[in-house]
Amino acid sequence: MTSRLARTTQGALRLAVDWRFWLGVAVPVFAILYTVHDVDLSQVASHIADANPWLVLAMVPLHIAGLWLRALRWRWLARSLTEKPLPLRPLFRATALGFMAINVLPFRLGELARPWLLGRETEVRGSAALGTLVLERAIDFTAVSVMGGVLLFAHTKLMPPWVRSGALVFLGFTFIPLGAIAALRLNEAGTLALIAGLLRPFPEVLRARIMGLVTEVCRGLAGLRGFEATAQVVFQTIVLWCVVLPAPFLLGLLAFPIDLAPRALALATYTTNIFVALAIAAPSAPGFFGVFHFACKESLRLFGVPREIAVAYGTVVHMTYWLPVTLLGLWVAAQTGARFADMIAPGLGKARSDDHR
Repeated sequence: MTSRLARTTQGALRLAVDWRFWLGVAVPVFAILYTVHDVDLSQVASHIADANPWLVLAMVPLHIAGLWLRALRWRWLARSLTEKPLPLRPLFRATALGFMAINVLPFRLGELARPWLLGRETEVRGSAALGTLVLERAIDFTAVSVMGGVLLFAHTKLMPPWVRSGALVFLGFTFIPLGAIAALRLNEAGTLALIAGLLRPFPEVLRARIMGLVTEVCRGLAGLRGFEATAQVVFQTIVLWCVVLPAPFLLGLLAFPIDLAPRALALATYTTNIFVALAIAAPSAPGFFGVFHFACKESLRLFGVPREIAVAYGTVVHMTYWLPVTLLGLWVAAQTGARFADMIAPGLGKARSDDHR
């Protein structure tokens, strides 16, 4: 008990003196202040109370379905780590625990919980599982880039000049992760040598960190050998980003008095989804508080939605995600005996994951 308390205390002290922690706190605080500075909060509360409760409740299973689909896709990404496909249950439990930890820990430290729990419950090492999650992030970034670039470029008439001018740049960034993944698949050794050469002018610490991430991506790519695995990952990514993740944003638009034509309604749904995805990509405070609401307000402003309704909308959509996902993850933590101090401990996949095998 004493050693456990000491580890928890040491972890808290490390966070207290870490500048990244305070930066992660400052970003959402600023986002909240900026989001509500010109908003009548009493009207926001009134709009929340008037929202269609059935449509609000319908968002909850969609958020859970997103976790399940991520776990299913992770199963294919992790095919190279074991002789047989991993069972879906530990993958889903690890996914739920990871997103709960992201909701309650700062600076996206909860990302480490997913490979940590998978390492405890299966024969997979946590460090190897981490490589598949790095690849997952690259795939999701590619999906967001493709959707965002195509969406903004195809509907420039509804967008302000600053959005139209940025659409081409945003679409151009799409080809960076796509090109890197394709190059690593075709010629891994040559691509690694090229990346190492391009990084030579940079400091050694930065070079080592980038090459470490690239190496982890290579581990994950090993699971995509063959047409079936690649096709499954591509299909599930399309379903995730084109159907499951945007669906709660659409239900939110229908739950509030937001009068948009069908085409504008679809555009607003995907635009809000992309804005939120970009806003929460950067490490910040637990649960994306502030940045989520800011993204909803700014995206809906493009469609003439009043500020108070936009903030109410962002609050409801966010809570239908944050609350059930957090409760589900806490239930998993209680079932597995997971502790936050262990999830974010150094040496992921080396000591503690092996001890529980």
